[in-house]
Amino acid sequence: VAFEAIGLSEAALRLAKEYAETRPSMGKTIDKHEMIADLLDEMEVDIIGLRALAMSAGENEELARRGALALATLPSDHPHCTWAREAVKTRPKRSRQVTPLLKYAAAEKAVEIARRCVQIHGGAGYMREFGAEKLLRDSLILPIYEGTSQIQCLMAMKDNLLPVMGQPFRFLGGYLLSCWRSIFGLSRRSRGIATVRRRSEAAIINLIRRIVSAKLVSGGKLSNWDPKTDFAPALLHAERLTKLLVDREILDCLARQAARHPGRGEALDRSLERALPRSRALLYEIRTTGFRLLASLRTAA
Repeated sequence: VAFEAIGLSEAALRLAKEYAETRPSMGKTIDKHEMIADLLDEMEVDIIGLRALAMSAGENEELARRGALALATLPSDHPHCTWAREAVKTRPKRSRQVTPLLKYAAAEKAVEIARRCVQIHGGAGYMREFGAEKLLRDSLILPIYEGTSQIQCLMAMKDNLLPVMGQPFRFLGGYLLSCWRSIFGLSRRSRGIATVRRRSEAAIINLIRRIVSAKLVSGGKLSNWDPKTDFAPALLHAERLTKLLVDREILDCLARQAARHPGRGEALDRSLERALPRSRALLYEIRTTGFRLLASLRTAA
């Protein structure tokens, strides 16, 4: 579904660019107008990030399956079995972590990019002969089937919060390292990547603190958890947390690519430029909103 969404997004971007480059307005084509240029640039940056995330998810799933196949078919003393055992141990976990992020982000962005394609076309985008409206109609199913976007967010939230609650000191060590790198990193790029990671980890800390505080206030025991009732703040902010995790994962993927192929540095810098202000806003929302709504839900219950 994610790869399908990326294909639809690419089609919408190409259609929007083609139209914008030929549609004159106020003495120039509309792709030269600042607002339209910003829309097109953000659409392109989003697709670049989604492609990187898709390659990471596909790689981990592929290697996990190859490892399992190798162990099932090769003699136990075969040289490849060492690699296969490591792949079976680590790759399924990474695939599980990345897949809901990819499905959520790709499906939601497909709707957004198709919607922008219609908007860039103006009234023509509403007409069948231009094709933009069909892309928008087709995109609407993507956040629904094979697990809705909300289900993907709940999976991502659970996969990131539960391990922290099981190994809090290990997580805190990683958070402190992110804080240090965000301030003392050797380059502006590395500091920016660490800042987005630090904000995603700060969001997790904030949600866990709110969960634990609510549990203690209600007189519950920390040894007895019911995710359906005790995780209310995390359930409320699961989508915001997922967006933070998506940005973090995309930047990590692009950073790995740039380390091997320096030409990918431009893609990384463009994604980082978009992710930094977005991560600040998402963390602020997680820290400051939801209290009234949660209180009203508790009262209604």
